[in-house]
Amino acid sequence: MNQLPNATNGKNDVPYPFWALAGFLYGAILAVGAGHVEWAFVLPILLLTLLLDLFPIRLLSGDEFGAGLIGFLALLIGFGPYTALLGVFMSCLANEARQAGFRAGGFDPVRWLSRLAVYTLSTCGAALALAGLHQVWPGASPYVQAAAAALAFKAVKLPLDSGMRKMLTGIELLAGIRGRLKETRVPILLCILVIPHFLGMLSRSDMFYELAYTGLLLVFVLYFSSVYGREAAGWRRTFERFSLLFESRLSPALEGHGIRTGVIADHLLDRLSYPRDKKRMLVRIAIQHDIGKSTLPAYLFNKRGALSLSEEDEYRSHSEKGADIIFTLTEDERAAKWVRHHHERWDGKGFPGGLKGRDIPYESRVLSLCSRIDHLLRREPGDEEVCALVRKQAGREIDPELAAVVDLALVQELRERLALRGAEASPASAPPEPRAGAIKPVGTDLSSPDEQGSYVGASMQVKLSSDGLLYGLEEPELEAPVIRLARRAEAEQTAFYELLPCGERTYEAHFDPEHGEVRIMLTDITPAIAYRERLQRETLRSYREMMCALSGGKVTLCPAEEELLARLGERLDAWTVAARSDVGRSRDLAASFMPQGDPKRLMQVKLAVSEASTNLLKHALGGKVSVFAHEGALQVLVRDEGSGIALHELPKTFVGSGYSSKRSLGRGFGVMYASADRMFLHTDASGTQLLLEFDGMRELGVEDGSSAALPAAVSSLGEAAAAPLGAERN
Repeated sequence: MNQLPNATNGKNDVPYPFWALAGFLYGAILAVGAGHVEWAFVLPILLLTLLLDLFPIRLLSGDEFGAGLIGFLALLIGFGPYTALLGVFMSCLANEARQAGFRAGGFDPVRWLSRLAVYTLSTCGAALALAGLHQVWPGASPYVQAAAAALAFKAVKLPLDSGMRKMLTGIELLAGIRGRLKETRVPILLCILVIPHFLGMLSRSDMFYELAYTGLLLVFVLYFSSVYGREAAGWRRTFERFSLLFESRLSPALEGHGIRTGVIADHLLDRLSYPRDKKRMLVRIAIQHDIGKSTLPAYLFNKRGALSLSEEDEYRSHSEKGADIIFTLTEDERAAKWVRHHHERWDGKGFPGGLKGRDIPYESRVLSLCSRIDHLLRREPGDEEVCALVRKQAGREIDPELAAVVDLALVQELRERLALRGAEASPASAPPEPRAGAIKPVGTDLSSPDEQGSYVGASMQVKLSSDGLLYGLEEPELEAPVIRLARRAEAEQTAFYELLPCGERTYEAHFDPEHGEVRIMLTDITPAIAYRERLQRETLRSYREMMCALSGGKVTLCPAEEELLARLGERLDAWTVAARSDVGRSRDLAASFMPQGDPKRLMQVKLAVSEASTNLLKHALGGKVSVFAHEGALQVLVRDEGSGIALHELPKTFVGSGYSSKRSLGRGFGVMYASADRMFLHTDASGTQLLLEFDGMRELGVEDGSSAALPAAVSSLGEAAAAPLGAERN
């Protein structure tokens, strides 16, 4: 049965034993009044009813079906409607106890009485159907009676549930009716299979054996139902944690957006006529709808001011990249299409396809609405403001039919559900949404307004007139790119800015379309770029000195890649690390060049290279380990093409023992630091290179005083390992 919502917020102090005793006396009076009840037969069925409702079967839609229906329909067929009412009462009491968490304070009389009324009326409908069947077919078999009773029960219960849901939550009567009709097959089939067999065994001498047999059958059903439920819940938790992982890597302000969008979609789809058997997949996709952002650099989500045109284009690519990832994970083209178009707008001004109206996939429109609601809930503290903004965006960004579903009651319910999941967020922490069109003031990244004049060069105003000519440009080399971008601004009627190189100088160009013209402001920011580069060099030098002091000169930070590469000696061999098995091979490769008679030294080399290779897989999805020889020392160069290491993380690896960061060298850095004689590090946005040096390398071809060829483990690596890193990783 679908759970009815909790209609009250207050608590009830009446203990469960009172309700249980009242129900038992009520049912007993009815049963005794019927005059044909043998309690030795009724009590096992009542016990079965309680157990089936306390341990419900999970349906494909994720709802729970309390199979106690089998128990009180068995009572109805075997002992009449009066006895069945006792089973109904006990079933409703067990359901309420489970929903209340078996806490007296969680008992909701309104919810309990609503369920009791629905079940009672449905049981009466089943009793009338059985009476009619006996009139038409007096000798009907127990299987036909069970089918008739179950069908009649569900025929009455479905409209009653819809009416109750409409009254308490406002959900339309026919919302999801097709999915609920499909789900009736499970309880009806169970009733047909179990009830006749269960009733037939009551008059037999081996009743308890048959009871155990029937119970075992239901235990198997419950077991596989629970396994399915755990698997489905596990998939959702996996999607949520993966979403949380890449969101926290990009920006703390984005953290939790996927989980909240999934919660919103889960609740919103209950208000829409969406097939229930497809709901679970759409909720999972809602959690991962922004997975394409994991492929973008983090600075796009932390940058002050608006994005440049090229940055905006890069940001927009996340929907198509996300679609590719979703297709790889699910092999479902429909799901990939939903993600690809979740940034389309109803008025056709979205991306990537510029689809308009109903050309946008329905699920993409739902994802867009759920994502928008999350942003509004975080930004706006008032529920009425959220509803007003959704109505304002209807017909422009949002499907107006979907926007009409969002009312004050829905917004309040969403806030409650997010709070229950621990996913609510302070409106102050809402992340700014990247957008084109917001002009970023020149110099906003400088330390103070007084310094702006020192770091910004001359400015010029340029205009692309309606006649197609460019006026006011003093740099002929800029004419072609300025005209191209100005025409794009005019075609899209969108303001943006872009950085334009011109010889040794760089200009920040702002494009603003207005009244058939495009006004362009060009500002020379070459001094600001030079200042930023100088500041970066000074920062690197400071960190270099700090790390050198903390490590006693053992670790050197190389600001330039050339400094690290200049230390490399003769190249011996290399191995690409792309899978877990490559960790052992790269470790053996390095150790094969060290004296084999010194186990302690071999262990140090193996540990250091193993940790470095493992970090390649953990933090950069692979890389390359190369081996060199330089002045009697073994050099192991570990290279990746990840996003680089944050400089402020590096000193902590020396100060804090065992310190680790998702973007640092990891806990294995302590092992490498303790094992190697010297370490050299270069890191930037294009990747990280770590050079480990070990003194005491054996002479090539000579081991223990005898001439020998290179170990077979090295020679078998093949020439493929010597290929460039980019070619190997592709």
